[in-house]
Amino acid sequence: MRGFLALTFLLCAFQALAAETVTNVVTVVDSLKSKRLLVLSSVDGRVYKIDSTKEMKTYLESLRGRTVSINFTEVNGEAFINTIKPDDARGEDVDFFTRNERRELAPTDVGGMEQVQRLFGLQNDGDKSRSQCFKRAHMWSYDMWVREGIISQKIYIFYSKRYIQLEEFDWWFHVAPVVTSGGVEYAMDKTFLDKPVTIPEWKQKFMKASVTCDTITHYEQYESRPWNRLCFLMKTPMWYFRPADIRARDYDGIEKNNWAIMELQDSRRAFKDAEEKYEALDTGKRTVTH
Repeated sequence: MRGFLALTFLLCAFQALAAETVTNVVTVVDSLKSKRLLVLSSVDGRVYKIDSTKEMKTYLESLRGRTVSINFTEVNGEAFINTIKPDDARGEDVDFFTRNERRELAPTDVGGMEQVQRLFGLQNDGDKSRSQCFKRAHMWSYDMWVREGIISQKIYIFYSKRYIQLEEFDWWFHVAPVVTSGGVEYAMDKTFLDKPVTIPEWKQKFMKASVTCDTITHYEQYESRPWNRLCFLMKTPMWYFRPADIRARDYDGIEKNNWAIMELQDSRRAFKDAEEKYEALDTGKRTVTH
């Protein structure tokens, strides 16, 4: 009998494994199968379980979106929480669909020009008849990030009111992703160009070489000078979807350093077979409409 109990103990020991993970809490769900709370982890996609109480539910809800340390025991494939506590000091940055106050990512230097050319070749079709430039730019930036881990930027050219008045121009801005190679920045605009080009070369595609586009850092510099310049250039981080986001940042302090699922759902329509190519963006959330 003692041998049987010892064997049972050893088997249980092998089945129950203690471990720890650092993750972000995506959400907390009440189980309909048992009296448990289910914590959805962003770092590994796993569901961590704990007995449900009113106090525990309130506590776990307070951790939504935060970085936490979970000590858990794994039993037959299920992960049961022993302890869960905030771990913001660890600075783990694992959920790029959630804003992180400490997230400051410098643009990636992708390496040599051959890498720039390769990334340009990976861009999806950019049919301008089915999309706007800001949606193509957003999806191209997202593709480089999700496939290659590249932190890119965007380059905007804003046409002044004077230029639109003189030319009766159909658009008031254009935008494309930017990657860095050896300290040189290249615009990646496959809809209009057959290769990566420097920002001055990109500007000349959309403005005469003789025209000087001032480089600005704040949206107010564009809005307050409609008559003394024909165009302006402005770089932004890759997260900024459209000019309204830049305006909200510069006037209202609403900064972005994360992807927004509905913006990506909207942007993917710029490309053929979008639902198949980007089916991971089908979350059931309402998509943006214009």
